[in-house]
Amino acid sequence: MTNKELYAAFCNQQPDMPIMMQPWWLEAVCAGKQWDVLLFTRSELNSKPSIFSRQTETDNNQCDQIVAAMPYLLSKRLWYKFIIMPQMTMFGGLWLNEEVQASPDMQQQLAKLAAKRLREMRIAYYYQQFAVGNPMPHWLGKQRMQVEHRVTYRINNITDIQALTDSFSKNKKRQLEHAENLSIDYSMTAEEFYRFHTQCMAERDKRLSYSREFLLVLERKAKRVAQGAIIRISQRLPSNEMQTVAAAFVVWDKRYLYYLIPAYLPSAAHTGASARLALEAVRLAKEKGVQFDFEGGNDSEGIANHYKQFASTPATYYSVCKLYRPTFALLLALNKWKAKLMHY
Repeated sequence: MTNKELYAAFCNQQPDMPIMMQPWWLEAVCAGKQWDVLLFTRSELNSKPSIFSRQTETDNNQCDQIVAAMPYLLSKRLWYKFIIMPQMTMFGGLWLNEEVQASPDMQQQLAKLAAKRLREMRIAYYYQQFAVGNPMPHWLGKQRMQVEHRVTYRINNITDIQALTDSFSKNKKRQLEHAENLSIDYSMTAEEFYRFHTQCMAERDKRLSYSREFLLVLERKAKRVAQGAIIRISQRLPSNEMQTVAAAFVVWDKRYLYYLIPAYLPSAAHTGASARLALEAVRLAKEKGVQFDFEGGNDSEGIANHYKQFASTPATYYSVCKLYRPTFALLLALNKWKAKLMHY
C-alpha cells in the first residue's frame, strides 16, 4: 500500500479527524499539485503496547502500527522546495491517535522524529497550522521551530437557538430584525456562487483569491461525501424578481461545521443578510449535530469583531514554521506582498 492509502485507512480509524485533514479534502484542494503524508509507527516512538493497541488478527497489518501522520502539500518555486498549507485549509500538521494523545513521552519522541524527517526532505521552508487542542506545537517549538498563536471563533452551545440569538449583540439583533423577510434556500450551484462572490468583490474593488475550477472541484467532492452545502439568502425586488444578497459555502465533519466562504453584497448591507446568513449556518450545524466554527478571524480585527457579536468564543490554534534556507526569505516577502494585494 502507498502512504496515501495507509493514511486513508488511518483516517477511517480516527473519528475526530478534522475535515481539512481528510484524504478527499486534500485531493480537492491540492488538485494539480503534489501532496503526500509522513507516517509514524508505534515502534518508531519507542512505545510498548497499551490499552489503545488493537489486539486482533490484523495486529501485523502495517496500518494498525500507525499512531501519527502528517499530511503536507509540497510546493516548488525556482530551485526551492517548501511545505505550506493548501488553499482554504485551516488545519493540518501532525495528527495523533488516542495512544499518542495520552502520552507526553510519545509526543516528545514524535516531535524529534518529525523534525528529523523534515530535515531529510531538504526543503527550504516549512509552514503548517495545527488543529485546536493539538499538543504538538509545544513539542515542535523545542526543535527550534517558530510557533505562533492564532485564533478562530466558535459557538459550542447551539442546543437552544433562541437563547443563542438573545445573547447576540444589539447590532446583530437589529440586523436580524431587518432580515425577517429574506428568503433562504440551498439550491445555489457552485457556478452561481462563484459569479455572486465575484460580484461582491467587484463592489469592493477587489478580486477573489481562489479560481472557479478550485471551487467547483471542492464543492463537488464535499457534496459527494455529504459534507458540504451552499446557503443562499435572497430578497424580493419591487419587480417581483429574487435577488441574491448573501451566500456561504459551508463544510462539516463529525465535530464542527465550518463557515468556509461567506459572501455578502455590499449594496445590500441594509437588509441584514450577513447576520441572517450566519444564523442559518448555525441552524444547519445544529441540524447536523455538530458545533459551529467561523473558520478564522485572526488576521482581521474587523472580521473578528463581526464574529464576536454572535456570542462566539475564541479558540486557540497554532502555526509552526521553520526557515531552512535563509535565501528563501526573499521569496516569502514577495509572496506576502502579493497576498496583501489579493486579500479579502
